[in-house]
Amino acid sequence: MTQLSMAQARRRLADLLRQVESGASVTISRRGKPVAVLVSVEIYRRLERADAYLQALEISSRLRNRPGVPDALAVARAAREELEARG
Repeated sequence: MTQLSMAQARRRLADLLRQVESGASVTISRRGKPVAVLVSVEIYRRLERADAYLQALEISSRLRNRPGVPDALAVARAAREELEARG
């Protein structure tokens, strides 16, 4: 993973975007401390899905022992099926 200062990243943005498109990731730092990571849209979307899944698991585990409260994953699956049925 490449690490650059904000000034370096600003000057090399076009090149960095090409690198990211080819699968690399770039850490951007301010005063030597990492503040952001530049990744492809594909990787970002994968991370968003993984985060949503982990949040659903956390909610599910908190609600698991409450009577009458549906399991979060079951609700998510039902919502997904309903959306797919709508087309």
